[in-house]
Amino acid sequence: MQSLLKALAQKAVVLGLMLLIVFSSLNIFVAPSYAITASRDKLTSQDKIDRAYQYREGAGILEEEKQASASAKQIFKPEDKANIESVKASQATDSEKSLVEQGKDLLEKVTGK
Repeated sequence: MQSLLKALAQKAVVLGLMLLIVFSSLNIFVAPSYAITASRDKLTSQDKIDRAYQYREGAGILEEEKQASASAKQIFKPEDKANIESVKASQATDSEKSLVEQGKDLLEKVTGK
């Protein structure tokens, strides 16, 4: 009986150590991703442009245009999904007609309706 309890205690200790190793390794692999997010938010606009040019020239040009826009200081959050209200609100603030609206106007001119 005593040997059975001793074997059971050893198995419990081994299982506990294995769980400790698994959970500590999960914490090590997840932590660096937070550092990347925090450092990205602290970059200046010129640093963001330089970093984009390191990837490709087209990415640098797009980043320059983004930094020149009025919404350059807003931080994009991937969890914020575009919904119909936000799209309509952004279309209402744009003074130019979208390509679809221009196509509809052209179709109305051609058909005479």
